[in-house]
Amino acid sequence: MLKIILLKKRFANGQPLFQEREPGHEAYLIRSGYVSIWKDDGGRRVELATRGPGEIIGEMALIDNSPRSASVTAKGDVEVEIITQKDLAGMMEQVPEPVTRILQQLLKRLRDTNELAAMNLDR
Repeated sequence: MLKIILLKKRFANGQPLFQEREPGHEAYLIRSGYVSIWKDDGGRRVELATRGPGEIIGEMALIDNSPRSASVTAKGDVEVEIITQKDLAGMMEQVPEPVTRILQQLLKRLRDTNELAAMNLDR
């Protein structure tokens, strides 16, 4: 069984964890606090979701090497554990290839859906 030790990081209220369109080199497992996931719609901030303890954010960019699809900001004090691309690669070594292909396809479809939703925000 693979054992990975994850580094911890803290964010203060209002501090960005990452910005839309940035490259994604790490994902975050939220241990405490809440974050806002949002997109910029022509200078207007549109909140898409709130995530909290036990949830992972930023994972899509790690899996498919695409830029961040949204921005994430701390809502209050937040503590996370960092999952790097190397950590994920170690975890994925234990997963059969068909499963990784399915995961990549699901992420592509999710990104396509997110883009359609973002276009609808512009209307």
